[in-house]
Amino acid sequence: MKERMRWLLLFGWVSMCLSPSIVWAETIRFATIDYCPFTCEPSKEGGKEGFMTDVLREAFEPAGYTLEIEMLPYVRAVSSVQSGAYDGIVVVGKDYAPDLVYPDEPTVMQRVVFLVNAGTPWRYTGVESLAQVKVGVVRGYHYVDPDLVAYLEEEQGNEARVNVMHGDTTTNRGLRMLQTDRVSTLLEGEYSAMYELEKMGGREEVMIAGYTENAFEDYTGFSPHNPNAAEYAQILSHTIAELRKSGRLDDILHRYGITSE
Repeated sequence: MKERMRWLLLFGWVSMCLSPSIVWAETIRFATIDYCPFTCEPSKEGGKEGFMTDVLREAFEPAGYTLEIEMLPYVRAVSSVQSGAYDGIVVVGKDYAPDLVYPDEPTVMQRVVFLVNAGTPWRYTGVESLAQVKVGVVRGYHYVDPDLVAYLEEEQGNEARVNVMHGDTTTNRGLRMLQTDRVSTLLEGEYSAMYELEKMGGREEVMIAGYTENAFEDYTGFSPHNPNAAEYAQILSHTIAELRKSGRLDDILHRYGITSE
């Protein structure tokens, strides 16, 4: 009887010692997209995961969390987080998924650019100028200017005006479509476009023909079905503020050739 009691006490002591480790090793499951330099497939990018993934690791790993990250197409990634199949999405437009739980501020803001082949005389001067061209866009992306968004929604079934891409590696595919004249202009975030052009060796072959009026805010969002979502968002809010204040966010961005404004 004494022997049994001793083993029970020992088991209880070991359990109490281990229980903090169980909490300490909590896993957060993120869906993401192959959208370098924001989120990257490390095997394709020399081990780089993307600067928004780097920020998440800065936020959560020192607090003892383990991150699991899975690449999905954008629309599926968003819906998987909305449904609670994943705890968060690494990069998302807040306007596109307003029901997610967000930190106080976006990780970065970037301009959305209209890309054309070098030497092309066309320039974006407003939605009216799109009547002259065929635009390449990505399904599910929100292109920030209300009149532009309305135009794309109205014309997306008209293949002579708008080519809608689906799936993965859309920046690379879109640039190749532009270079082979399958679209006249590609609408893309400035950071991802410049990063991919640098990789392709195409910086001299493609130029910027205009910008949207508004900038795109790039957030990490958390599932409203996760009871810890607000806590995760608060941890990330604090980290982003500290990274900006210390200058470390600039250091992270510089790894990907980005200078913040």
